[in-house]
Amino acid sequence: MFFWNSNDLKTSNMFVIINTVAQLGYISTQLEPLDWNSTPNWLTHVVAKTFAGIGVLDLLHNTAAGYFKGVPPSSLVQVATGVGFAAAAGVSDWIFGGCLVYDLVALACGQQGGWSRLLGGYAAATAGIVAFKNYFYPKWKEQKEGAYERLGEDGSSV
Repeated sequence: MFFWNSNDLKTSNMFVIINTVAQLGYISTQLEPLDWNSTPNWLTHVVAKTFAGIGVLDLLHNTAAGYFKGVPPSSLVQVATGVGFAAAAGVSDWIFGGCLVYDLVALACGQQGGWSRLLGGYAAATAGIVAFKNYFYPKWKEQKEGAYERLGEDGSSV
């Protein structure tokens, strides 16, 4: 925060990268499966995934402001943004996926012209991917229909 407040965005970006990677690492590897019967569990999911989603927005914004101020995004950046958000949406539940959509809407509001419209289109596409994925194969269904089977006392499948 000290570097950000003193307008040293390049130094603050190192801390933003560490924070975002840590948040994404936690929600993808350490967070227990979502359990709607446990209020602490689902609240932890909402908080952790929201922090990770805001971390993604912070990473994109801070990197752009620190290193590329006034530079329009190249075609590579535009394509990579769409592919990256689509890929992330494809593996996200509705909580983190909603944060990704929010990130794109926020980025679109801060831009002008064609890039703003493209980000808005990416937001709509990301929302569609998250909705489609979570409607047809929600994470809770995957957890209930996993590869493990319940065994009876004699060792046979139940």
